[in-house]
Amino acid sequence: MIAKILADAFLINVSFVLGYYLRFKVLLFINPTAIPIFEKYLSVLIFLTLIWLAVFKLIGLYEGKKFTALVDELAMLFGGITLSALILLGLLFLYREFWFSRLVIVNAWWISFVLLAAVRTISFAANRFLHYRGMGIRKTLILGAGEMGQTLASKMLLDKGLGYQVVGFLDDDPVKIGKHYHGILVRGDLLSVKEVIKKQRVDEVIIASSKIPAEKVLDIITECERFGVEFKIVPGILELIASRVDVDELAGVPLLTVSEIRLKGLNAAVKRTSDIFLSAVGLMVLSPILLLSAVLVKATSPGPILFTQERIGLDGKSFPMFKFRSMIKDADNLFPQLEPLSEVDGYLFKMKDDPRVTALGKFMRRFSIDELPQLLDVFLGHMSLVGPRPPLPREVVKYNAWHKKRLRVRPGITGPWQVSGRSLLPFEDMVRLDIYYIENWSLWLDFKILLRTIPVVLLGSGAY
Repeated sequence: MIAKILADAFLINVSFVLGYYLRFKVLLFINPTAIPIFEKYLSVLIFLTLIWLAVFKLIGLYEGKKFTALVDELAMLFGGITLSALILLGLLFLYREFWFSRLVIVNAWWISFVLLAAVRTISFAANRFLHYRGMGIRKTLILGAGEMGQTLASKMLLDKGLGYQVVGFLDDDPVKIGKHYHGILVRGDLLSVKEVIKKQRVDEVIIASSKIPAEKVLDIITECERFGVEFKIVPGILELIASRVDVDELAGVPLLTVSEIRLKGLNAAVKRTSDIFLSAVGLMVLSPILLLSAVLVKATSPGPILFTQERIGLDGKSFPMFKFRSMIKDADNLFPQLEPLSEVDGYLFKMKDDPRVTALGKFMRRFSIDELPQLLDVFLGHMSLVGPRPPLPREVVKYNAWHKKRLRVRPGITGPWQVSGRSLLPFEDMVRLDIYYIENWSLWLDFKILLRTIPVVLLGSGAY
């Protein structure tokens, strides 16, 4: 971590030096009243560097968090650099004695992001390379061999670059003990956690079940701390709303009060304003692709260009969702025959080789081109750029009470489930991700999800 801080400090200094030369040696058409002596800039670089490093520390860049997606770290880095630059610009207005060229700060802002992002990208790629070669691997024990535990293990197995080696499951269900899931053995019940940690030299324990009693969880945490093993929990519904829990008191008796969801009032207004602006820009910028797609849909198969489908949105109200037609005409008439062949659990229908999808439709679905008309839904207020997936009425009828929590906000074109596996994600996991998003909404979270959507769309990950 110290090496990372020192490298950041060095690159921040390089950025300000390059920013100075770019301003006063290259951008000569912007005539300054006077060119400050370079040594005067050098004299305040230590002060500026400390401000930037303090901001980086404040936002969590040096907390030792392991980023499984590069875009998450780059998004946090961009926010830290932007905040640092804004603080310096604020100092220029508050303290006249603090002289500094605003263009130098602007130059240092984008130069530092390029340099620091490049170093982090190289470091991220190097770590993944080492993980693929079996170096720096964390031996992980998963407690709970249910659907959640199996999903977690499969993700670790599919992407060796994450740096995890699952050494086994533990589960109190006697039927599961001794069985293999995704080639991983259920080594015993939860009472054998200490033995397995010692024998397998476990680095990390993950609880992936909500059925383990709280007392037993505390015992396991104690054992992990005793052996210096990192401990993590896959959150259940109660853990997801923890950010909204306040402690109150009634006649000396402590009470937990759950406040309303964060996406209300000013937050909702800010999100809606950004949706209107970005969807309008998106419709204008993507108009050539929209026009070409419309022509191709009409030319390759009979039927309308747009497919309009009733979906359930904010507060359970229905709305027409627009998509480019990717199926044959009257495809809904064949649904009753295909419904039993769904390849995902829960209330969703997903089928990799759906016979109703046209050849062009397969291509559009793979790269989410068929979803682009939903920008009009966003502009009209039916949807948001980021939010839970808009369900069908037949899906909502089957929802449990807690599933309907995801209807408390406008549905989105993209959301947490799209960037975490898309069609590969089980329904219950998708709902948990949606609830986490609702409970912890921020523009920053929307920005990160939008950034993470780009590689998912380009690679066509999990789309069908």
